Amino acid sequence: VVSTQSTGEYLSADGKAINDSHAEIQIRRCIIRFLYGQLQAFRDKRCSVLEKKDGKYKLKDEFSLHLYINTAPCGDSRIFSPKQEGDQAQVIDNDNHPNRINRGQLRTKIESGEGTIPILSPNEALLTWDGILAGQRLRTMSCSDKLCRSNVLGLQGTLLSHFMSPVYYSSIIVGRLFSHSHLSRAIYRRLQVEGVESQLPPGYKVNVPLLLPVTVVEPRSVSKASGFCFNWTYGDTVPEATRTVDGKINDNNASQSRICKNSLFKLFLIEYKKLNESDEFDGKMYCEAKDAAKDYTAAKMLVMDQFKKLGYGCWVKKPVEQNMFTVNT
Repeated sequence: VVSTQSTGEYLSADGKAINDSHAEIQIRRCIIRFLYGQLQAFRDKRCSVLEKKDGKYKLKDEFSLHLYINTAPCGDSRIFSPKQEGDQAQVIDNDNHPNRINRGQLRTKIESGEGTIPILSPNEALLTWDGILAGQRLRTMSCSDKLCRSNVLGLQGTLLSHFMSPVYYSSIIVGRLFSHSHLSRAIYRRLQVEGVESQLPPGYKVNVPLLLPVTVVEPRSVSKASGFCFNWTYGDTVPEATRTVDGKINDNNASQSRICKNSLFKLFLIEYKKLNESDEFDGKMYCEAKDAAKDYTAAKMLVMDQFKKLGYGCWVKKPVEQNMFTVNT
């Protein structure tokens, strides 16, 4: 179940709130949690989808990840696809105006608003903690943009890249508003330019997943999105419900979601100690552990620079205070 991002008044300084409850984002968090479980299984010599090669863990060749979403990702994938295409959508480039300046623009979801809006100036990419508390609207990058970034940096995220090679989707299946032309541009073609891959650190690439429509399209629903989001990962006994308004768990007896930053940081510290026999990051802030992932950070900076260089805009970043927390394990 998917809804919207949380509101600015619920920004968390301890990593215990989820800012974005859109399905594509929740799924990636679940994948990260699943990979931590698979690392533990490998370490305990149990069945795992991972193997170790050249000093890092990777997904075994016989396993692959596939994303299904019931509608095109918000942002550049969806905004130019108001109608469903035909059966040959996956092979037809149907964009009659591919060079229009608005094609490929970075876009954001906006607090208390529907849909996405473009980032018109670098000043709009700057969010401050006190500004949001004073009434500045919280802005979060669209799912199209986040999927595009993950298609280069990998789904494993920053912390797991300390011990894992990048993990990518093999295919993305879209239920409604599928357009191969718009979806492929949004998901990978924006960064599929000469010279990008050659500048990426080893193991990173501009991934090209198979993009497919469904055979039976769901009818359009005009109902309002639910106020709850549910997550479940292989191995969980029950689903977990979080409130989309504040990104917190819908259970007064539980302190935080199992897929929030705080929880995932704890899993990282546990695995880092076990795999590296080191307490290097004990007492360190979340942002410090992320900054230490040099290859991932270099690839991320290249992606951000390419978006600006190609005229697509600037990436909106949350206030730095949001990542300046520590956890106890």
